[in-house]
Amino acid sequence: AALVVSIKPYHRPSTSFSIKQLGNDQKVVREARDALESFGCIVSYYGKGFDIPFLNTRLLKWGHKPVEPIPHIDMFYVLKYHTKMSRKSLAQFAGFLDLDDKKLGVSPNVWSEIGFKPSHMKTLIKRCEGDCLTLEQLYDKTKHIIKDIKR
Repeated sequence: AALVVSIKPYHRPSTSFSIKQLGNDQKVVREARDALESFGCIVSYYGKGFDIPFLNTRLLKWGHKPVEPIPHIDMFYVLKYHTKMSRKSLAQFAGFLDLDDKKLGVSPNVWSEIGFKPSHMKTLIKRCEGDCLTLEQLYDKTKHIIKDIKR
């Protein structure tokens, strides 16, 4: 299930959608899809490989239409084909490029205890919104190497 989805318009504050009840992410995935479709282009980090297919899978489960294809810059693939590093994670590039915001590490307990400790949701939202900010900084530092934009 999708616990939290955070979306950050370029150089504006993030918006996060989070579950209210374990096992029911219907509203979260529908709101996330609608928010994504309101943009002319999206930027992600491995979003083509995981985030969009996962979101579409959850939408399918609930009988909703998938995310409409829109121009999508996936920085994982941009950097994969234009750089050589031992690891290609968002955290690795954030450290290598000395970005202000680094990926927030979250204990496995936060994920596994979410049903027992609702306070963990604030941690997950903070992590997701932090990832959005790190991605934005990564995009700003590397956008000059983007050669094409596909759906």
